[in-house]
Amino acid sequence: MKIGRKTIYAAASSSFLTSFLIHHPKLSNRIYSDILSFWLRHSGEVGPPYISFPFEYPPISGFITYISMILGGGIERYYFIFSIIILIFYIILVESVMRIISEKDGINELIVIFLAMSPSMILYMIYNFDVIFISLVILSLLLLKAKRMRWSSAALGLAALTKFMSLLLLPVIVPYIKGRRDRIAYIAISVGLFCLVNIILYLLSPTVFPQTYLHHAEWGLEDSWLIYLFPDESSWNTAKLMSLILMAYALLKVYLSKVGDIYERCFMVFTAFLLTNYVFTPQMILWLLPFLAIMGWIPWPYFIMEFANAGIILTWFSVPDPVKAYSLPQNLALLRAITLFILLIQVYLNARRRQR
Repeated sequence: MKIGRKTIYAAASSSFLTSFLIHHPKLSNRIYSDILSFWLRHSGEVGPPYISFPFEYPPISGFITYISMILGGGIERYYFIFSIIILIFYIILVESVMRIISEKDGINELIVIFLAMSPSMILYMIYNFDVIFISLVILSLLLLKAKRMRWSSAALGLAALTKFMSLLLLPVIVPYIKGRRDRIAYIAISVGLFCLVNIILYLLSPTVFPQTYLHHAEWGLEDSWLIYLFPDESSWNTAKLMSLILMAYALLKVYLSKVGDIYERCFMVFTAFLLTNYVFTPQMILWLLPFLAIMGWIPWPYFIMEFANAGIILTWFSVPDPVKAYSLPQNLALLRAITLFILLIQVYLNARRRQR
């Protein structure tokens, strides 16, 4: 018997509340979150982000932070407002996954396991913009299934304006759209929305705005297995080149493959990106959890991956240099990469076996 909506939302509420409390600014031994880091770095700035000062994430992320600061006034109210915004998108995520699972005649219990009980969801929900990002991605897929193409493409474009990696899904999504005109319109709306906002901000501030994307391009290796091959910072440009080559190869393998339904293929795209990117911060695992719930089974590597991913932030400040190869956080990141790769293979083989 499937569990009811009330049980799912009770579990989700508990997860949100726990995440809210463990990062709360009044807590003396709180767990680190980027949200509070944004306040400490940018609360003294005058004027909006991208125009008056650089912000290291795409426009929706920056303006959510800015609005929370303006309305909050102080760190506690800022944190509360930011958390409420995340809660709204978290509800959208849970509801969207629930509806997709209902259409697939899936298992509701998996929503509780992956979207409420997962250590990563609790630790990294009120942490960065990843819940907002993945909620828009899943909403886009739900709207696509409902044949609301314009709204689906707009949601994907908004996701890109939060974290631009949603556009990696276009080569997977577009083949599911019937009709050449609808396909062109879908690409035009999603990519066009992303480009339009970025172009406007660039025209308003051509010196400040580019730093949004240069920030991460210039960032070093973080929580990536590549650190073991390139432990010396002087070789990190080579590591980034290797990362781009591996990423292009891995994504092409997924794009050219016909294995899996749209959810499995989206999962494989995001996983291929994360495993080959030179930055794989632990909150990015939230991109994968909704797809695990939708796919309808609990793979054994998930448990080890979650243990390792949760351990990254919990051990980060316990060592002198957490980004060094062989430090405890990086060892956990390596374990996470190994188990995630095994999980990727399992998803692929399971999908291929089903299609035979």
